[in-house]
Amino acid sequence: MFVDMHVHCTELNDLSKYRGNYVLVCVSDNLESSYTTIEISEKYEYVKPCIGIHPWLAHEYAVKDALRLLEKLASSVQCLGEVGLDKKFKPDTLDKQLVIFNVFLDYAREYDLLLNLHAAGAWDMVFQLVYSKNINKAYFHWYTGPLSLADQITSVGYFIGANPALVIQDKHRQILDHVRLESILTESDGPYNYRGLNLTPELIDKAILYLSEKKHLEPERVKDIVYGNFKKLFK
Repeated sequence: MFVDMHVHCTELNDLSKYRGNYVLVCVSDNLESSYTTIEISEKYEYVKPCIGIHPWLAHEYAVKDALRLLEKLASSVQCLGEVGLDKKFKPDTLDKQLVIFNVFLDYAREYDLLLNLHAAGAWDMVFQLVYSKNINKAYFHWYTGPLSLADQITSVGYFIGANPALVIQDKHRQILDHVRLESILTESDGPYNYRGLNLTPELIDKAILYLSEKKHLEPERVKDIVYGNFKKLFK
């Protein structure tokens, strides 16, 4: 079973083709896509829904909007995402991002929900906030932060993402070489075009093969370990 721990299902066509071979952890970007993600999960049993407000869009919403979303839908999910902070692409809205992110942090702590995190350029800040809030379950999607911080993240039981972009992103490969497989989950972040690479769930096998080579394990064993990691987060 392939695990796609971070995928935008509302933007994919023909989700039925993933039945039997994939589990899709579908993240949301805003209020509308959160509701659609829930609807998708009701149709496809292999979809695990996450609801949230992407940090790129946080400035468009008020605290009351986030609270209304959580009050209506949080009982239907085990995961909040895509949530977090972005100092790399949206530094000008960081203050508003923090306000909205803290709403999701508080809810995750109170109801023991998983956080599916975006932290571009803000890896340490996001980790410190999540850890200080005593969040039990967190996944740092497409991690490209410092190796030393990766050690901190994984030492407290949080997970990081292995994206097929590793085929063209040297920094990402260095991190995956360094981190234990027991702290890694695979993802596509699809559908997304990264430097000419069209990321979709089908490319997760490239991440599996890379991890297989680097960790000196058979691909099926790597898939089993990653799936076991997934089951630690989704009961």
